Amino acid sequence: MTAPDRILPAGGPRRRPGGPPVGPVTFGTTVLLTKAEVFGACQVLADADRLLLRAGHRAEASALGDLFELLEQRLAVPPHPVPGPEGQGKRLC
Repeated sequence: MTAPDRILPAGGPRRRPGGPPVGPVTFGTTVLLTKAEVFGACQVLADADRLLLRAGHRAEASALGDLFELLEQRLAVPPHPVPGPEGQGKRLC
């Protein structure tokens, strides 16, 4: 595994409200989230997508829709084979 990249925001060091500057951010190669956190994020994306469409912001709504679809694809688990002699090699639909 390679070391995570260090990224500095375009505006220089980040600042927390009322706090000192924060150094570069380190990003890992993977992100671990609970199922509840991911479903919450998907719900927010879907709600924001609808609100942006109603407000006439099609490009922004489309970008959120694309992100939602990416998360949905990554969450989807392929069906498991049916157990037993008859179902060997067959997949559930």
